[in-house]
Amino acid sequence: MTDEGQFGEAHPHAGLETVTFMLRGTMEDAGGRLGEGDVEWMTAGSGIVHSEDARVSTGMRLFQLWLVLPERDRNMAPRVQILRRDEMPVHRGVGFEATVYSGRSAGIIASTKNAVPVTLVEIRLEAGAEFEQVLPSSYNGFVVVIAGEIEAGTGATALTTDKVGWTSPLAVHGDSFMKLRARKDGARLLLYAGQPQNIHVVAQGPFIAGSKEELAGYYAAYRQGKFPNAGTMRPV
Repeated sequence: MTDEGQFGEAHPHAGLETVTFMLRGTMEDAGGRLGEGDVEWMTAGSGIVHSEDARVSTGMRLFQLWLVLPERDRNMAPRVQILRRDEMPVHRGVGFEATVYSGRSAGIIASTKNAVPVTLVEIRLEAGAEFEQVLPSSYNGFVVVIAGEIEAGTGATALTTDKVGWTSPLAVHGDSFMKLRARKDGARLLLYAGQPQNIHVVAQGPFIAGSKEELAGYYAAYRQGKFPNAGTMRPV
């Protein structure tokens, strides 16, 4: 939970993507404002400066995931995508609502650009409601429960608020099925899944690289002022 006001400082990233999901409240910086349910999908690539003059509302809460870029895309030009909750496709069924931010759910596909295949779905379940997500069997991923309590997977593993349940790849080809069921008070959760990279990386601070030499190059470029600001790429 946060107090209203300044939130962190401007900082660099390179060699990765950050996926920032606004769970509650607002965050505003040089590039504009994010509200509840909005996602900033920032591809740092060859380097970017993030969170310039960020300010947040009281009680703001967010969830941020870092994604390793594949070797061929690690030094791609940086970009920022803003995924507004009200503009995302939604899969609705008996007792559930699934907002698709990346990837697909039951044939509903998000237009988000991905350097590596990633599925991100926010799922809201009424009491006792069930939901099934189809994923490639080669994916790994996790479910984080934002509120409520669910039973996940064929073993009906119980997960409560703020708990995380992990999956692992089942096969190289074909699809797998993730079953989720809310208990008596319903639930809100986030589902993340993606293709494992299986590559060697070197990480230090806000940078992910393929070697110490590449890492040193990122630091040098940042100190020389060569990283653009994310705020200049983000629509207000």
